[in-house]
Amino acid sequence: MDETPTLARRTVHLAIGAALASATILMGFSPVSAATGGGAQIVTGSTRGGVVRITAPGSLALPVLGPGWWSAATDVGSLSWTDTLNNATASSVTLEATDLYFAAGAGSYIPFTHFTITVDQAPIGGPLNSGVVTAGAASQTLSGVDTTPGTTYSAPITLATGNTLAEGTWTQAANMITVGVPANTILSTAFIATIQYTITG
Repeated sequence: MDETPTLARRTVHLAIGAALASATILMGFSPVSAATGGGAQIVTGSTRGGVVRITAPGSLALPVLGPGWWSAATDVGSLSWTDTLNNATASSVTLEATDLYFAAGAGSYIPFTHFTITVDQAPIGGPLNSGVVTAGAASQTLSGVDTTPGTTYSAPITLATGNTLAEGTWTQAANMITVGVPANTILSTAFIATIQYTITG
């Protein structure tokens, strides 16, 4: 999925399909390439140009889960983002998610408040990047008011922030997710969730 963004805020939607059967949950999602934008990079002259882009991973499989316990931390795949707009604006990359949802009612969804994201603390930048990018807090549990299970997003968590001089491409290859499965979760159902990455800059 490619989108042409506005200059202020770029968002990538990444749908995750999950199946929970017996004691196993499997998650998979389509490759997403986000928000290329803004026009060609300018080498000389005063016209502002560049791109803001997020590339999200293509698949995810959680280990065996059982009602009443937490999964092992699972790599969510390599996430990279590019900001070359040269707009002297601080940038950030965030993640938010909906529930793993099958239906309304007890046991029919796994709340996003049971998702913990361990954030890669060492974003890797290209050798010709400029500015400084800092990782978000190392361990973050999703939170928020779940007004409509299955469609309401959690509050965003910050994966990384860049200072006003940050330009280039950075990668976080070791972001992890841990899912807690409520004891009353109904087995042998298909759960669907959406993860949304946003880059602002």
